[in-house]
Amino acid sequence: MRDITLNPEQRLYVIATEGGVTCFGFDNARDHARQIAQRLDRPDLMPTADDAASLTGYEKYLASVRAWGESAQGHRTYFDPGTDPRLARVLETCRRDGRKVRLVLGDTRTGASWLDEFDVVGTVGRSTGLLKMPLLVEPGEAAGTAILCAHVLALMDWDTGLPLYRHPRWQPPELRIRASDDDNRPWAVVLHEQPVATFDDIGKAGAYLAFMRGASVEPRVFR
Repeated sequence: MRDITLNPEQRLYVIATEGGVTCFGFDNARDHARQIAQRLDRPDLMPTADDAASLTGYEKYLASVRAWGESAQGHRTYFDPGTDPRLARVLETCRRDGRKVRLVLGDTRTGASWLDEFDVVGTVGRSTGLLKMPLLVEPGEAAGTAILCAHVLALMDWDTGLPLYRHPRWQPPELRIRASDDDNRPWAVVLHEQPVATFDDIGKAGAYLAFMRGASVEPRVFR
């Protein structure tokens, strides 16, 4: 196994790579191992209390990933623990259809959007490897970024604007436009009276506001 150290304060496995280090959370390793153990009916892969915050927890995660990739289910799309099954079905349909979509990501406990403007518009692809995870592929790109499926609040058809999936806690954010104190960017979009973005043109501010509320507005309009 690669050189791995523990960071118990931040609950991270710190994994040495050729270019430096990468990190993986204790809880992530546990949740993936648990999900795979349940779906493969492999109690030997199920993490225990003794595995928490130890190298054996990461070893069990790696063993679970290998077992999944070598199983009959390994050809299927693999979704993060905590993914709503309804969302998984919608994402798979969009992937097969090549449909362009808009994602809204955020905190599923509160329904609050993260107000992301990048990596949220494109088609749904899928990674290679042992865990074939859903990707968001932006227009004109050959590769994509992993979709944080456990944090999807809404998914819309880009061409029609119609919702394909909506988390029960999600509500479009209550954004509004007001004058800012910046002479170069005199228009601000605010949430709870706090500026989240400023613009040199009120039309751009309006386009940003509409986009963040789920409308199919090309991001280049307000960037």
